[in-house]
Amino acid sequence: MSEENKEGLLSDTPTAEPVEPSPEETTIPHKEEENAEDKTYENEKKVKLEKPEFIEDKFWDEEKGVKTEDLSKSYAELQKQFSMGKHKAPKEYDMSALEGIDEDDELASYFKDWAKENKPTQAAFDNLVNKFKELSTAQEKKDSIDIEEEKKILGPNADQIIKGITTWGQGLVAKGIWSESDFEEFKIFAATGNGINALNKVRKYYGEQTIPTAPVDIEGQPSKDELYSLVNDPKYKSDPAFRRKVEEQFARAFPGTATSTGEI
Repeated sequence: MSEENKEGLLSDTPTAEPVEPSPEETTIPHKEEENAEDKTYENEKKVKLEKPEFIEDKFWDEEKGVKTEDLSKSYAELQKQFSMGKHKAPKEYDMSALEGIDEDDELASYFKDWAKENKPTQAAFDNLVNKFKELSTAQEKKDSIDIEEEKKILGPNADQIIKGITTWGQGLVAKGIWSESDFEEFKIFAATGNGINALNKVRKYYGEQTIPTAPVDIEGQPSKDELYSLVNDPKYKSDPAFRRKVEEQFARAFPGTATSTGEI
């Protein structure tokens, strides 16, 4: 008896053999397009923007291009200057820019005479005066002396050293050795820590005792009485290391005047 099969000869045959896709076929088409766009964008970012000749450097950013906000503000300010008539030489100049400069000052007179002769715009006159004042202030600040920094050069006894050199200079005037103008020059030389140190070296060279002649108690260091008590300690004579330590403390407390016995 024959075997019956309603589905026929190919009933057990699969529809198709499974095929593994090749690596090339796994890429999704729309992803390829996106990647291409990304690369194009990256290349565009790398392109350096070129500044037009008519754009000033202060209104240009190499990465972003024209600084539109800054350009707009500058234009608005220019319009304001024009509306106030500052784009042309005025019949009479507004001298408010000279505020802070004495009217009788030679500089103020020079600015006024220069303006009359050269007839700049009011804006140009204001810019010139303000720039000069700015530079003068910067120079004064540069030339000024930082008192605290100069005192650091002199060390912990700075106030006594300053007082001592002042008394010395005044004494020379009182003795008739120096005139008042000599003393003024002395003040200029002694205006810095290095200047005072140099003067004291000269005094020491000629055998004078420089200031300080007495110690100033410094936090963490023994006082004068404590130092003398260390000298009276029996170890001062018997222990070389102890004696050397005491002498070092005397040297710090009495710069340039300490002796091997601690006597001043």
